[in-house]
Parts: sequence; structure tokens; C-alpha cells
Amino acid sequence: MKNVMKIFEQLAAIPHGSGNTKAISDFCVAYAQKRGFETEQDALNNVLIRVPASAGYEEHPTVILQGHLDMVCEKEPTSKHDFEKDPLQLRREGDWLMATDTTLGGDDGIAIAYGLALLDEKTPHPALELFFTVDEETGMDGAIGFDPVWLTGRRLLNLDSEEEGQLIVSAAGGRNVIGRLPLKWEPCTGAVYEIKVDGLQGGHSGAEIHQGRANANIILGKILSGLNCRIIEINGGTKANAITRTAAALVAMETPVDGGDLTALFRREYGERDPELIVTVTTATSLKMLEAETSAKAISLLSSLPDGVQAWSTEIEGLVETSLNCGIVTTDEEFLTVLTSLRSMKNSERDDLNDKIVALMERSGAIVETEAGYPAWEYKADSPLQKVVCNCYQKMAKKEMQVIALHAGLECGLLSEKLPGLDCVSMGPDMKDIHTPRERISVSSVERTWELLKEILKNL
Repeated sequence: MKNVMKIFEQLAAIPHGSGNTKAISDFCVAYAQKRGFETEQDALNNVLIRVPASAGYEEHPTVILQGHLDMVCEKEPTSKHDFEKDPLQLRREGDWLMATDTTLGGDDGIAIAYGLALLDEKTPHPALELFFTVDEETGMDGAIGFDPVWLTGRRLLNLDSEEEGQLIVSAAGGRNVIGRLPLKWEPCTGAVYEIKVDGLQGGHSGAEIHQGRANANIILGKILSGLNCRIIEINGGTKANAITRTAAALVAMETPVDGGDLTALFRREYGERDPELIVTVTTATSLKMLEAETSAKAISLLSSLPDGVQAWSTEIEGLVETSLNCGIVTTDEEFLTVLTSLRSMKNSERDDLNDKIVALMERSGAIVETEAGYPAWEYKADSPLQKVVCNCYQKMAKKEMQVIALHAGLECGLLSEKLPGLDCVSMGPDMKDIHTPRERISVSSVERTWELLKEILKNL
């Protein structure tokens, strides 16, 4: 267990946000090669480490252990942390490990730490393929782009879940839809104000979308729709898969609006879920503003976007079936850009919602780009791997493992599509508030999950 945490600390010292994975990929390759294991690294920076079977396990089918190398880079507004070059500043508070003012990267650095730690263990196991992908958080590019001939195994343990005692056996498919509204400008007239929505919890746009937390971009759109104003600038959110915590707009308008009144209004709607929600209005300056027609189109687009849960499953009680997150809104000289993230447990419903969002954006005059996305991971009722994992958990924890479907994207869907006959499940230790600066991981849960992982491998 000490080696798992030591490796995790080493990983945390290497900047590894999505799109910046070369250094951490090289670290994994060097770690394995130093110990004499065969490795492969592709042009995307995906890594494969082959571990021979233990004595007596040579005839057992190969097992793939899989996680992703990249992390979501979110930080507090006051933080000076540079995710391109600075190591994370880890700290421990009781049982919880976290990073100061930034995301921790437990999602999914802990999977990489588990995999590399196995290279130093004497635990009996079948032949292993440690498969570490890149850029999962920004579109699963590593899982999309790897060559499937790499992998011979057809039993896969994905280590990218965030609640101990849960076994994920199905997950949503997803897709990003991006609208770019062309902008026209004219000289600014009237007073200029910054309207800022802040203090929201945010969170993972799949795993926590059911909690009904406020989205700062959506609130800002509601505010602007009620004002006689011209937009100058809008910025909200940094990640498609994070519920937006803060958003701000510069606007020109003759009659100012009171931030306290707006705060009270939206706390009545979201107060139980986002008690720290606050809207501030301050004076600002600008030399230009959007022309009236363009500004009206921009406000119409922002205020008409659906958000949050769109449909609940009729088959599994309490499961979100389809959802939408308005993750990023930005302006530059040419465009207002709106990025939305769609998820659904059913590919057909994902596609239906996609069509609705495209039509809405195009009616507002936006140029729309639809990304390829990733497929839903469908439930396999007769999974032998599921039975082994559940039996091992019951033996060790003295209670039943909870088998669930997850309304969040996991690479298992893509991997199942590329590897016919794949039997896969997903598990992991307790993590809280992933994709936010409050992200933390339970050290005791990391240890229990480590012992469970080794027991599973003994029984496969």
C-alpha cells in the first residue's frame, strides 16, 4: 500500500492535464522498463505494459487493467498554480488526501498508481496488460485512437470509479456539440457593468448531474434574458464535463441591476443545493459592444439552452438516462462559442437530444459542430468477471457489492466496441468532488481497494 501512495505522489509531481500527457506517459514506460517489463507507447502517448503470468497461472486468460493518464485541471480563482509546469501541492487532512487549491488527479491517477505498484508485487495473477490511455477527460481520444491489436485480453478491470463498494457495469455514451455565433460590433454607448455568477459547487457533469446543482452559464443566460442590455463579453466554464461554477458577462445598459436582488432570486431556486451562490454587479469600461441584433441572438441562445437532467430511466430507479451540460461559454473578436456536453444511456436518445441542440443553435444563427463522441456501454447480464469481483468483495467486506449503471462516460463503451467479446467492469476507491478544487481521495479506501484488487487477480 505504501508503494501505491508513493507512486501516486510521483505522478502528482508531473503535470498531466488533458493534452499534456507525454511526460507522465514517459514516466510509466521508464518505470516498467527499469523493472524489465515489455512496454509499448503509441503516437498518442497511450501506454501498454505486459506482465507475464505468475507460476501456476500460465493457462489463465489474460486480464487487462485500465485507467487514464490525464486529469481535469481546475483551480480556485485565487490560485497561481500553473498546470503546465507546477507539481500538485498534496496535503493530508485525516483520512483524506487532496491538493491545495486545485484538482487532485485521483481521477484517474490512482488507477495508474495501482497498475505500476503491481509491478513490484508478488501477488499471484494471470498475464496482465496494463493499459493506460490519454485524454479521457476531453473526449476519450486515447481509447478512440489506440490500435486494438495491442490487446489480447478479453477481461478488463477499469479502475476509474469513485465509490468503494460499487461495481459499475454500464455507462452513458456522450457527445459534445459546439455552436459558434458570428459577432458584429459597434461603438459602446451607455454604462458598462460586469455581472458575475459565483460560489457554485460545480462537479462532474455525469456523476453529479442528478443532484440538480446550479450551472453558472445557465443562470447568467437567465439574468441576461431579463435585461435591456448589449453583450460585450461572456466567459464561463473551462471544461465540457464540469458543471460550471463561475461565469461573468460584460454588458452595456442604461439601468443598473442589483446583485443582491439577483442573488436572493436564484438562492430561492438553488439555495439548498448551492447555498453559497452569489451574483455581483460592478462597474466596468469598454469601447465596443455587440450590435443589437447579434446581442439579441446571443442572449436568446444562452437563455434557451436546456440543462441538467433531460430524462430519467424507466428501467433502473434513480438512474439519469439523458442529460445536458452547458460546460463552456466564451467570446472573442469573431464568435460567441457555446460548448455543450450530451450524455445518455441509450445512443438513440443521445442522438435525438443532439438534433434538438443543433436545431436550437442554428435557429440563433450559430455555426454548429458535432463531435463524434463515444458509445454507451451496455449491460452484460451474464458477466463472469462481475461474479468474481462481487464474490471477492463479499468475502473481504462481509457485505454485498452494489452493482450499478453510471450516468457518466467511461472508456469501457469504446473498448467494448473495439474489442469484440470484452467482459468488463469498473471499480475504484472513495473520491469526492472530482473535477473541482475540492477533489479528495480516502487513503483508507485506497488501501482496501488495493487489497481487493489483488484478491480479484488471485481468483481470475
